[in-house]
Amino acid sequence: MTNNSASTISPSPVSVTYDRPSASHSFFDNLQGQLFGVVMTSFGIAILHAAGLVTGQAAGLAFVLSYATGADFGILFFLVNLPFYFLALARIGVRFTIKSLIAVSGISVLASLLPQMMSFNAINPFVAAVLAGFCVGIGVIALFRHGSSGGGVGILAFYIQQKTGFRAGWLQALVDLAVFSAAAFVLDSQALAASALGAAVLNAFVAFNHRADWYVAR
Repeated sequence: MTNNSASTISPSPVSVTYDRPSASHSFFDNLQGQLFGVVMTSFGIAILHAAGLVTGQAAGLAFVLSYATGADFGILFFLVNLPFYFLALARIGVRFTIKSLIAVSGISVLASLLPQMMSFNAINPFVAAVLAGFCVGIGVIALFRHGSSGGGVGILAFYIQQKTGFRAGWLQALVDLAVFSAAAFVLDSQALAASALGAAVLNAFVAFNHRADWYVAR
């Protein structure tokens, strides 16, 4: 007897792919994410300032200039970031540029205000560096995940990671080498060593935790 019913062979589980459901951030999601990123980044900067330390990237350059000239960090941070907006506008888009400008403006203002609102009676420079590294790192990731950045090298790092997959944290680490070479002229050896530790913590944290394949929402 001939069996006319067609048998269906299930594909190997190895060959089965499952489509991840699409998801997107709402306006409120992005708003609270941006706010969190600005606050955490500013808090980390305040810790570094209280301990007389620096960090890398554009913020590090602003710290070096602030220590060397006595100018306000917030103003310098805003000015140092201005050239990078042309890259963001040309290569990433108007929305990202505007959101990054808002984030940098918020960090500039809050980083200037926080030292007037709180103080540290005693803080070990190495402890301060590690805490600041984690605070700024989580702040940077929050800004990245909600479509903006803390400006400066973060804009360049965001663009390169989106286009090539090269981790943002590793690119930032390369830029830090130049910043710390300049910082050696305004910091003593202990402060410079602590600052380098904090920058290493920050960059490693971003490099290991900011991965596009770990997220669903865009």
